[in-house]
Order: sequence, then C-alpha cells, then structure tokens
Amino acid sequence: MVAVALVALGVPGAPVDAQQQAVGAAAQSAAAITDMRALDPAVVAARLALLSRAEAELARGDTQAAIDSFDRAAMMLHAPDTEMGLVRAYMQAGQYRRALAFCAHVAGAHRESAAAGALYAWLLRAGGQAAVSESSLRETLGRTPQDPVAIEVRRAFAAPSPVASVPLLQVPHRMAPQALMMGTQPEVPKAARLVSSGVLIADGTMALVPGAAARAVGTGTLWVRNGLGRTTRARIEPSNGVEALGLGLLRLEAALDAGGTLAVAPRDAFAGSPGFAVAYTAGGSADPAWPLLSPGFLGAPEGDAGLRRLGIEIADGPHGGPVLDAGGRLAGIVLRAAGGEALMLPASRWQDLAEIAPASAARIPPEAPRRSLPSSALPLDEAYERGLRVSLQVLALPGSGLE
Repeated sequence: MVAVALVALGVPGAPVDAQQQAVGAAAQSAAAITDMRALDPAVVAARLALLSRAEAELARGDTQAAIDSFDRAAMMLHAPDTEMGLVRAYMQAGQYRRALAFCAHVAGAHRESAAAGALYAWLLRAGGQAAVSESSLRETLGRTPQDPVAIEVRRAFAAPSPVASVPLLQVPHRMAPQALMMGTQPEVPKAARLVSSGVLIADGTMALVPGAAARAVGTGTLWVRNGLGRTTRARIEPSNGVEALGLGLLRLEAALDAGGTLAVAPRDAFAGSPGFAVAYTAGGSADPAWPLLSPGFLGAPEGDAGLRRLGIEIADGPHGGPVLDAGGRLAGIVLRAAGGEALMLPASRWQDLAEIAPASAARIPPEAPRRSLPSSALPLDEAYERGLRVSLQVLALPGSGLE
C-alpha cells in the first residue's frame, strides 16, 4: 500500500501495483461525474496517499486511525473507494449496524460503482437478510451486467453458504476482515485449514468447539479468529466435564476482545421462540471471513442427552457456532448429530462447570420463574453485531489428525 502512495505522489522509481492503479483510476473517473475535484492532480495524489495510509492502518489493526484517515480522504473527494474503505473499517471495529447503514448510502449514492452495490449485498446476506440481499444484487447486475465483482458475488450466492473468492478479497470492496494476530504471535501458516466454528467464552480467554473437531486435531496447533479478524493460537484444555457434553475446551494464548463475550441466557429458551445461529462457511482455507447469521425459531428437546433440535435452517458445514436467543444472549452451540441433523447444546449445560465458571455469565437460578420473552426478536443487525465477536473460526494444520 505504501507503493501506491509513492506512485500517487510521483516519487521516482516507486513500484507500480497495476490493480491499485486501476482501482484508483476507476474511482477517480466515477467521482468525476459529480465532483470536479477528481480532475485536480494535487487532490488525486493527496487522496491516494491518505487511502494508502488508511489501508496500512487497517492491516495492522489500528482501526480508529484508519477511520480517521478514510474520513479525511472522504472530505477531499466524494468517491466510492473511500467510502467502501470506511465500511470495512467500521466492520473491523465490530460496528456492523453502522457499516450496513453507511454501505446502503454508498450503494445508493454511487450507483455507477457496481462494487459498492455488491459489497452491500454481501453485508446483507452475512447479516441474515437473504431476500433483501438478492434484490440488491439483482438491481446492481441490472445496471452493470458485465461487472466482474458483481458477477463473482452472484456466483458465490449460488452456493448454500457463500465464500469470498480471491476477486472478492481485493480492496476497496474486500468482503472479509483483515487477519490481525494478537501480540507478537507469528502469522497463521498458509497451509492451515478451517476445522470448525467455535464459541468465545470466559471473558475471551477460552473457546468451545465440537468434540469431533478437538479429537481430530489431537495435540496439534490450533488458531482461533473472530469476525473482526483478531487471531490467536490456542491449545486443547483437558476437561472431563466438557468432553462428556460432546465439546472440546480451548485455552487461548491471548484473550480475544474480553468485552465481546455475551451473557449466557438466564434460562433455556422454549421451543418455537426466536433465535439466531452464527457460523462460518466451509471454505477450507484459513482466510479470514465474516460469519453468516441465520434467523429462525428454536426447536424442541431431542432425546435424553440434553440436546435439542436447532430448528433454524443452516447450511451443512463446519458446525460449532453460537446460538443466540431472542434477547441476543448466548443460548447454546450448534452440534451435528450422527445423521447430519443440526442440534443445539444449551449453554445451561456448560456454564457451571468448574473450568468455565469464572466467566462473567449469569447463572440459572433454581426454580426460576419463566418470564415472557420479547414479542419480537432482536433486530437482525444487532444480533449479527453481537455474533461477530463471539463466533470463531477454528483453524489447524493438515496432518494434525484431520482427514
């Protein structure tokens, strides 16, 4: 990204990134439709330098600095690439509601930019608004049927769970967070693969994963990453109580966003009540991604093992993601039955285990009276914003016992 700034500023001998030059030229051309400052070479050079700095700040995890730099660039020129950068910075700050609202503006104000419309459709789909997402994408493709970014999103949406391919991981429309290693830990190896989803617990110091995933990895190295891209190594923590529930317990090398863990639901939700499942798609690679939220209605108890039918329709993939109740509290974890059916293990089954008890979660009081739940579930955007921090990608190297 520094190279882009050097090119923009005319520094002799600066390397040229063809893709970044093309992006900048396209944004400049688009902005020129409504803003004559796009024709001023000094404004163009200064703006591109700011965008380069903002992208570098975002890549190293200095989200607020990136927002400030993108804001300054936006004051210089009303251009879609700058505003898509702001959308991604809001997402990396965990502000999905703000990102979605602003992206709606970007897509509407810059109808000449198909990438802005495609990014908006992606955010809607990730946040559980599939029908609105499809409508938005159709409108974008209707205006620009040959746009490669919009076509690639259409291809991704044809699958039950979309995965951001390489063309969708480019700036300014990147449809995933940046990978941010906590502390001085080395980067996740390129050979690592997605094992399952997981749930962040215990004030960000531990995670729960399906027992099958933990057994497959054995003593191998694991990494976990939340929806903000924050990543840390983890190790399997032996726990007879957790393993008896069909789960694996991970202890994180560095805490992930302690303020992001959710309060546990004070009681199990009754069958038919609204809920949300959050999970990562089975893309295979260790690339960072935004999770997908699926709204629905929670199912009834299943058997005598304390499990219950999930009730929410989700795509087949790496189960292990969190389930939220109508109030946005942690209600359980998604597990897979022997026949492939998605089940939920309620959070009440693990919250009082000695290994997990220090978490700042509410306890289920004995014989607690039932209170009526809200007449409608939490808004989708707020539910997704909560799920971003508590849902985890669980990564491992091939050969760690994985098939």
